[in-house]
Amino acid sequence: MVLIVPDPVPTGLTTSIDSLERQLADMRAELEGMYARIKTGEFGELKNAMKATSEIRQWLKIAIEAEAQLATRKKTEKGIVHDYALDLDAARTAVGCRLARLRRARGSV
Repeated sequence: MVLIVPDPVPTGLTTSIDSLERQLADMRAELEGMYARIKTGEFGELKNAMKATSEIRQWLKIAIEAEAQLATRKKTEKGIVHDYALDLDAARTAVGCRLARLRRARGSV
């Protein structure tokens, strides 16, 4: 059977999604850096540090949810249900070719 593979040429929507994924990755890296600075005590006041930590967690949650939705969308577009997809047209063609070879082989005996 033949597995479905992504299109080699990106579309306008694909380019936009790729850009969004890069932005989300950058945002996550920046937020993780801010969180590390908070843990080392760069924010003087505990109240401000707690508020910043809470906001960072909220933004990270939003970024992770957006990444999950993008991954689900990509899978859906490719027809992937449980981590794989089958190209049934290509499989049907391959089976037809094999049957034709068997018929020819049987006829030549």
